Amino acid sequence: MILKRTSFAVAVAVLILGTAAALSYAQGLDLIGPDAAKRTMQVMIGLILAAYSNLMPKDVGRWRASALAVARAQSVLRVGGWSMTLAGLAYAGLWAFAPLAFADVAAMAVVASAMLITMGYGGWTCLACRSKQTTAS
Repeated sequence: MILKRTSFAVAVAVLILGTAAALSYAQGLDLIGPDAAKRTMQVMIGLILAAYSNLMPKDVGRWRASALAVARAQSVLRVGGWSMTLAGLAYAGLWAFAPLAFADVAAMAVVASAMLITMGYGGWTCLACRSKQTTAS
C-alpha cells in the first residue's frame, strides 16, 4: 500500500521534472515562448492538484474510531476532495485560457478559497463532534 502511494508520487514527480526540462529545452530552441512554458507548467500543476484531490476521500485506510467519528471524517474528506478537485480544474482552466496577469491572481484565490472551505468544514465538523460529546457526558 505504501509502496503503491510512493511509486505514484515518484512517477508524478518525474513527470513534472521531465515536463519542466522539455519545456526549458523547447524554449531554448525557440520553439515556444516563455508564456507558453509558464502556462503549460501551471496547467499541469492544476491537473495534478485535481488528480490528488480526487484521491483524497478514497483509500483512507483502516478506521479505529466510533462509527460517528468515521462518518464525520469521511464527510470532511469528501468535501475536501470535491472542493480541491474543482479548485485544481479551475486553476488549470484559468492558466490555460485567462490573461496571465488575471490567471496569476485568480488561480491563487481559487485554491485559497478551496483550502478555506476544506479547513472550515473540518473545523466545524470537529467542533460539532466535540459539542455533542460534552453534552452527552
